[in-house]
Amino acid sequence: MTTETARARTAGLEAEVGDALGDPGIRVAPWREGVDYFADLARHPDGRIAGVVRSPRHEVLQTDYEGAVDFADVLAKEVAVLGLLGEAGVPAPAVLHWRRRGAPDGISWMLCEHIEHQPTEELNADQQQELGRITRMIHSIEPGATVGRPPDPWPSYVLGRLTDRLRAAEKYCPGLPVDRVLSRWADGAPAGAERTDALLHLDLRPPNLCVRQGSIAAVIDVANAITGDPWFELARIRFCGLFTEAFRAGYGLDAADVEHHRGILDFYELDIAALLTVVAVEEIDDQELLASSRARLEHLCAQIVR
Repeated sequence: MTTETARARTAGLEAEVGDALGDPGIRVAPWREGVDYFADLARHPDGRIAGVVRSPRHEVLQTDYEGAVDFADVLAKEVAVLGLLGEAGVPAPAVLHWRRRGAPDGISWMLCEHIEHQPTEELNADQQQELGRITRMIHSIEPGATVGRPPDPWPSYVLGRLTDRLRAAEKYCPGLPVDRVLSRWADGAPAGAERTDALLHLDLRPPNLCVRQGSIAAVIDVANAITGDPWFELARIRFCGLFTEAFRAGYGLDAADVEHHRGILDFYELDIAALLTVVAVEEIDDQELLASSRARLEHLCAQIVR
């Protein structure tokens, strides 16, 4: 994004955030960027940080794997999820204000508390164990109908989701046995899914953890959150390489638990492996991510159909 484009975007945010805070001197400056969102810093005239402004890159995005995504609806869900996390004692930033775009060409945004931290790419064993405890706390929350609860029964929802994502990834993985994989799920899901009413974050990895003085000070970026089976989240954590002995100890899992759920972990991990295979080509042009995600996707499919 050019400097001129960034300034035009933040100028619009300044007016709205300043109005919400009753401070016309608010200034918004680019800070960090994700695949789908901008994260900008809002400051008062005296330099104090008012919060982090989160706004979507695209208000509505058409995707091969999820259809049309309206990010104003996603922000509304994030507000609800962050409120639930706070009520449950999960470390997370407070939502200070948010607004849905007022016009088709407007910007939806959310102003959150700024959590001082240093970005990290890896977690040590203590932090992995802490992440396990935090993940268990998140999964203890039952949000009911307030957060992304699938309209279909869980097995049908997962089958539909996997079908969409595997079909989208198929064109980048010649020979992928998609039909055989899907028939295995349709014939009867593996052991698991004892409960499907848990809050799932679905993006618990270092970029979305605020680590300060060696501890996890906050969990951020809850855009992917849904209500479902905790093992669906654990499969994503396995994909990210964080389903370690330390993590499992923090979560409260033993070897027998993991072995019993090994089959469903493989199915559930297809979701993120297929998604990132597509995203690596169609959204961010990351050949390294494409190679690793495709290799994992092909391995999981081969394991399931054996």
